[in-house]
Amino acid sequence: MRLNDRFTRETMAPSPAAPPRAGRTRATGVRSNTIVASASSLVSGVLNAGILAYSARQGQTGEIAAYSVMTAALTWIAILIMGGSSLLYATGDEDERRSVRCQRLLIAAPAMAAATVLLAWLYGGRGYGTVALLSAGGVMILNSLAELRFSDLVRQMRFIAASAAMTATRLFALVLLIAGVPLTIALAAGAAAYLATTEALVCRSPSGGPPMWTGLSPSWARRAFRLNRQLFTHSFAESLTGRAGTIALSLVASPHVVGCFGALVSVYQALVAVVFSGLRVPMAMRTRHRHNLGPTGAVSREAEVISVTTGAVIAAGVVAWAPWMATSLLGLPIPESAIWLQLLALALPFATVNRAFMLNRIGDGNYRAATRVAVSIAMVVTGGLLVQALTLGPTGVAAATCIAEAAVAGVLVALAALRWYGRTRANGSHTAAAGQDRDRPRSSTAVGR
Repeated sequence: MRLNDRFTRETMAPSPAAPPRAGRTRATGVRSNTIVASASSLVSGVLNAGILAYSARQGQTGEIAAYSVMTAALTWIAILIMGGSSLLYATGDEDERRSVRCQRLLIAAPAMAAATVLLAWLYGGRGYGTVALLSAGGVMILNSLAELRFSDLVRQMRFIAASAAMTATRLFALVLLIAGVPLTIALAAGAAAYLATTEALVCRSPSGGPPMWTGLSPSWARRAFRLNRQLFTHSFAESLTGRAGTIALSLVASPHVVGCFGALVSVYQALVAVVFSGLRVPMAMRTRHRHNLGPTGAVSREAEVISVTTGAVIAAGVVAWAPWMATSLLGLPIPESAIWLQLLALALPFATVNRAFMLNRIGDGNYRAATRVAVSIAMVVTGGLLVQALTLGPTGVAAATCIAEAAVAGVLVALAALRWYGRTRANGSHTAAAGQDRDRPRSSTAVGR
C-alpha cells in the first residue's frame, strides 16, 4: 500500500451484489457501534473524573501535577520516537503493522523508560515527587503498548470487547485509589491491567492473533521510521495542540496551579475521548474498505452526526455546571478554575468537527489532508501562547485552545459549504442543459424523413 494515496472519494458506489437491506444493516451497525464506543468512553471519562475528584479532595494536587507534567513531557518524547505509528498501526497493512509493533517494543519502550528516569531527575528538583513522576512514566509506557492491542480490537470492529477492557481497568484504578493507593501508582496498576486484558482479548479471539512480543526484528523496527514519516507531522501537531499549554504553564506557574489546571485539562481530554471513540467507527470502516477486509458500500455519516451532537450537548452541560464541577466536585481551591473549564468546554464541539475530518481522511489513506488540519490547529495554539508569553496563565492557555479549534473548524465548515454549493450549481446547470436539449425543436430535415 502506498502512503501517499490520492484523495479517496467521500461517497463510494454501493456494491451491485449487496442485498436490498445491506445499507440499512450497515447504518444500524454504525449507529450501535458509535453508541457503544462513545458510551464506554463516557463511562471511562466519568471514572477518570472520579479519580481526579477523589485525588483532588484528598489533597493529592502534587500527584496530579506530577502526572500532568510527566505525561505532557513524555508525550513529546514519544512523538519524536514513534511519530504517527499508532495511526499507521490502526490503518496500515500487515507489514506496516508488524513494523510498528517491533518499533514500539524494541525502540520506543526502552527510550521512554530512559526518558522517564531523566525527567524524574529534572522535575524532582523543582518540588515534584520522584516516585509519582516515575509511576506516571510507567503509565505512559504501559498505555502505549496497550494502545496497539486496543487498535487491533477496533480494526476487528470488536467495540464491545474494547470498551469493556477500557472501562474495567479504569474502575480497577479507582478502587485502588479509594483503598489508599497514591494516584500515580493506582493509574500504573490500572495501565498494567489494561495491557494484560487487551492482550488476552486479541490472542484468544476467533482469528487467533499472535502475542505482541513474537516476530520481533530490529530491521522491521527501523523500517517503521520510513513508513511513518507522513503521519509523523500529524501526530506531532496533535501533541503540540494538547500538551504545549501544560508545558508552557509549568515553566511560569507553581506546581499547585499546574496541578489544578492539569485536573481540568484531564477532564477536557476525557470529553474529547468520548467523541473521538465514536469517530473511530467510520475510520475503521474506511480502513477495512480500503484493504478489502469487509463489504463495500457507502460509509454512513451517522457516526459524525452523533459525535458532533454529543460534543455540543456535553459542552453546554459543562459550561452550565462548571462552577459546581470545579469547586464542589473536583474541590479545586482556585475560583478562576471554573472559567478555565468553561473555555475548554467551548472548544469541544469544534474539536469534534476537526477530528471527524482528520480521522476520515486517515481512514481513506489521505494522510496529507489530515496533517494540514492538525498543523493549522497547532499553529494557532502556538501563536496564542506566544502572544501571552509575558502574562501567560491558565485562562490564556484555555482560551488559546478554544480559539484554535473554533477557527479551524469554521474554515472546514465554510469550505465544505462552498463545495456543496458548487456541486449543487453544477448539477443544476447540467439538468437545465439536458432539459433544453430535450425540448429543442427538431430540424426540418429530420421531420421530413
